[in-house]
Amino acid sequence: MANYRLLDTVTLRHFGVINRMDIVEMRLTGYDRPAWTDAVRSELLRDANGDGCGRVLEATFLGTPEDFSVSDLAEIFRIQRALSGDTMDPLLHLGEAESIWAADRRNGTFITDDAAAFDFAEKNLGNNRVLDCIDLLRESVAAKEITEHEAKLAADAIRNSGRHLKAGHPPTLTTDYFC
Repeated sequence: MANYRLLDTVTLRHFGVINRMDIVEMRLTGYDRPAWTDAVRSELLRDANGDGCGRVLEATFLGTPEDFSVSDLAEIFRIQRALSGDTMDPLLHLGEAESIWAADRRNGTFITDDAAAFDFAEKNLGNNRVLDCIDLLRESVAAKEITEHEAKLAADAIRNSGRHLKAGHPPTLTTDYFC
C-alpha cells in the first residue's frame, strides 16, 4: 500500500459540494500527510465561494499543503506542460502536476476526477496508484464506513450538483457498482 495520498481540486470539490468531506477524511486515515499541495489549496482559495470550496478549506484534517523546493519545479512544470498542451495559462493543471510529481517521488497515490490528469498519472504511476472519487466511495463501502446506498447517493449528488465524475463510469449507477 502506498503511504501517501494526494487529492486534486476536482475531487476535493466533489466531496465538498455534497458536504461529505467526512468520506475523504476516513479515506486518508492511516496515510502520511499532506493530502494536498499548495497549488490545490490556492485553486480553492481563488474560487472560495465556488461549489464546495469553502467546505474543503474548512477541513482541518487536510493539514498543511505539500510545498516544493525550487529544484523540484522544473519537473513539476514539465508535467504541467504535458497536461496543459498548448495552453499558456500558468496556473492550469498546476495542482495536478504537483500532486503527480509528489505521488511519484513518495510512492504515493494520486486521486483525481480530471480525465487528462488521471490518464497521465496512470501511464506514469501505474493503475494501482491512481484513484477517482468512485474508488474512494468503493473503499469506504469495503471498510464499512458507509453503505452501498450511501455511496450511490453521494455519486448521484455529485452528478446532480452539475459536477462530473471521471469518464468511464456508467450514466446510471446502482448500489452493486460500489461493492
